[in-house]
Amino acid sequence: MIIAEIGLNHQGDTLYSLDYCKKLVNTNVDAVTYQIREREFYEKDEYKKLELTLEHYQEVGEYLHRHDKLFGVALANHDLVDDMEKIGVDFYKVLSWDVNSFDFITKLVAINKPVFVSTGTSSVKQLDKLLHNHPSLCIRLIHTQLQFEIENVNLKAIDFLKNKYPFPVAFGNHCENLDVLYTSVGFSPSDIFFYVKTDNDIEHIDEKHSVRLSKVGKLTDRLNELSKSLGVANKFEVEIKDKYLIQNTKDSK
Repeated sequence: MIIAEIGLNHQGDTLYSLDYCKKLVNTNVDAVTYQIREREFYEKDEYKKLELTLEHYQEVGEYLHRHDKLFGVALANHDLVDDMEKIGVDFYKVLSWDVNSFDFITKLVAINKPVFVSTGTSSVKQLDKLLHNHPSLCIRLIHTQLQFEIENVNLKAIDFLKNKYPFPVAFGNHCENLDVLYTSVGFSPSDIFFYVKTDNDIEHIDEKHSVRLSKVGKLTDRLNELSKSLGVANKFEVEIKDKYLIQNTKDSK
């Protein structure tokens, strides 16, 4: 899947939030996610305005489903799992600091829907614990570094995680250089996550690494096109009927 993450970039404004969805359903993204933080987060004065109601999330989910898009939540409030199920969430994202919150992950896994676990701040030791406690086919890892610099993206970790664990491995971008999304295709991630923001000239919560909505359509089309170039891990003999077809100019003899 190609997954557009609104995260907290809705700024706590329901009309702004719906505007994201209305634009995203007209692109080839497969799913849209929101981030719901822990209760303590919204109790801070600077973040109070970012809280959306359960009724709004239900409206968002119903709208996305009417347009054949999946609805996911990056859920940090462990008490909201049952509410999310009532709303009809299609999949869950576990933020990296919850990678070893085993009771929480156990509850999500029991629902039998995809559970994406961010590995942004995780060590191999923590991921080993995750595997030991949850050898579940529902779990998918997300490789992300939570850093903006291109030299810290470390896409080779996708192959490392694939070889070490029995889970599918997705890529989640936090790099300012959005071209790494194209580079990630070469590592065949199971899914690609990227944050989105509107074209409005305001400072979003996840500003630096977000894709403008006006560019999402072109981005998703290119990601899908590039994935076709990967082919299979083999080499075949190809018959060229006209040897001049392999020349690059009309004047070649």
